[in-house]
Amino acid sequence: MSDKENNETDGIRRLITSGAEIAGGAVGGALGFLAGGPTGAALLGAGGAAAAMALKHIGQEASERLLGPREAVRVGGVLALAAGEIRQRLEAGEKTRTDGFFDQKQAGRPDAEEIAESILLKSQREPEEKKIPYMARILSSVAFDAEIGVYMAHQLAKTAEQLTYRQLCLLKLAVVKDNFSLRAEDYRNQGQFHKDLYQVLYECLDLYHRGFINFGGGVAFGPTDVLPGKMTVQGLGADVFNLMKLNLIPNEDIIPIASQLK
Repeated sequence: MSDKENNETDGIRRLITSGAEIAGGAVGGALGFLAGGPTGAALLGAGGAAAAMALKHIGQEASERLLGPREAVRVGGVLALAAGEIRQRLEAGEKTRTDGFFDQKQAGRPDAEEIAESILLKSQREPEEKKIPYMARILSSVAFDAEIGVYMAHQLAKTAEQLTYRQLCLLKLAVVKDNFSLRAEDYRNQGQFHKDLYQVLYECLDLYHRGFINFGGGVAFGPTDVLPGKMTVQGLGADVFNLMKLNLIPNEDIIPIASQLK
């Protein structure tokens, strides 16, 4: 490799390694995929090479920015997790999308690079670091799903940035609610609300107003109209759940929220 290529590879290595606190064991796979030279992504076929090229371009740009210590951890973590998961899926025999998502445009860069930059920038500024692994999974998911166009991918990234980690937990809770004995009635006759309860109700209401959940067809005008036992994920909320792989949120993060909604 040329000196320039060596410097670029070193920059990506440093960035990925800095994300070890968040990415853990994914760092090794990501290094092999993005900074492994001829034994890296190229051996996984054209799809692997295209996905790696997009991540390498954006990762290199990110490595040249002035990042604070935590920003480097978050950006490196997202890059490592996304690259590691893409590599795993390719090694399992899956194929990346072939609809031009990774292709260079005549007037502009590939959509894949645009989405990767969006997610890295949003993750760089994300103080709720529990969200970072799920942000990374947007990137790895859209690399394989041709039904997710560039505009929808941007919408998903923006949505992930705007939602709190607890709201991501609430989306999972809406899917697995049958495993918990959630309240079957609304709160209209509730005499007193503790802060721990009403802040969760407001987050449920926000998800409802966004159209991400419903309460079994009932209309919710305020937090007292929330029906925990009838929460159901719908529309873009279902896409967020599936593409961010919110099913992987640990139950230990769900149980305290469910206990407020009983």
